Amino acid sequence: MSQLQPLAALGGLLLGGALLGGLLWWQSGLQPATRADDWRPPCVQRLGKAYAEFGPTRQPDDRPARNIVFGVDRSGSNGELADVQLDAAVAYAATLEPESGVGVLLITDRSDRSTTPDMPFEPGESGVRWTPEPVLCPGCKPDSLFQQKCVEQLEAAQTLRVAELNGVEEARRTRLQEERAVRIHGWRDQVAAYTPKPGTSLLAFFTKLADLPPVRREPQRTTVVVMSDLEASQAAERKQLDKFERAYKSSGTCPEASWLPKGLAGLEIALVQSVRDGIDADLWARRWDAVLTCAGAHVRRHRFSTAVPLRQLLDEPGGPALALAE
Repeated sequence: MSQLQPLAALGGLLLGGALLGGLLWWQSGLQPATRADDWRPPCVQRLGKAYAEFGPTRQPDDRPARNIVFGVDRSGSNGELADVQLDAAVAYAATLEPESGVGVLLITDRSDRSTTPDMPFEPGESGVRWTPEPVLCPGCKPDSLFQQKCVEQLEAAQTLRVAELNGVEEARRTRLQEERAVRIHGWRDQVAAYTPKPGTSLLAFFTKLADLPPVRREPQRTTVVVMSDLEASQAAERKQLDKFERAYKSSGTCPEASWLPKGLAGLEIALVQSVRDGIDADLWARRWDAVLTCAGAHVRRHRFSTAVPLRQLLDEPGGPALALAE
C-alpha cells in the first residue's frame, strides 16, 4: 500500500503535466502572429487548406476620375488677368487626386503644340483598395471551440491588415499627388514670362485641343476649362463667328461650316470668361457657345472672378458666379 501511493501520485503528476502541456500547445495556436511578413495568427495552419491563402481582397478603386485640361489665354487682350488665371489653373491642377489626368494648354496664335510651352498632359494613375474577406462562409458556424477562437483572432488580424494595406495605398496616392504638384508648379515657373505673338486664335486652340490624347481617346471623361475673354482678335475669325451665329439664330439649327472644330464631340467645356470694359462679353460668350455646341461639346459658361476660387466655380454649378449662363 505504501508503494502504490507514490506511484499514484507520480501518475497524477504526469497526467496533469500532459494535460497542462496540451492546453498550452492548443492555446499557443491562438496567439497573434508576431512576424511582420505573416499577419495571420498561427492557429490558421490548423484550419485546413481552405485558409492556406486567406487574406483581404484587392480590387480597383472606384473613386471617380476625370481628365481636366485647362486652356489659359495669354494674349494681350486678356493680359490683366492672364497671370492670375494661370495661377488659378495651376493651383487647381496641383490639388487634383492622382486618379485624374491633368494638363494646361496656353492659348496662342498657332495650333502647332511644338511652338508653345504647354504643360505635358499627365494621365491619371488608378489606385486600389482592400476589403476584408468573410472568415466563414455565409451561415456557417465554428465546429469547435478551437475554430471559434481562431476565427475571432483571424477577423481581428484581418481588420488590422486591411487598415495597414489601405494606409500604404493612401500614402502612395499622397506621394503621387505631391510629386505631380511639384512638376506643375515647376512648369509654371518656366512659362512665367511667356507671351504669345499678336493674333491669338481660339479656333487654332480648339484644333490643338482636339489632338490631345485624352480628347481623342476619352472625350466623355474629359473636361476642358477655357479661361479667356473669348474675344476673337483676328478679323477673319471674327467674321466667321458673326456669320455663324446669325445663321444659327435665324434657323435654330447648326449651319454648315468647314472651319467648325472637329474632334470635340462628347467633351464638357467650361467657358470661364474674363470680362473687361469695352467688349460685349455676352456676345462673344454666345458665339462660342453656339460654335462649340454645334461641334458636339457640352458647354457651360461662367464669369471669372478673383473672389471666387476656381474649384468652387467649377464644382458648384448654379452658384452666383454663373452670371453669364443662359
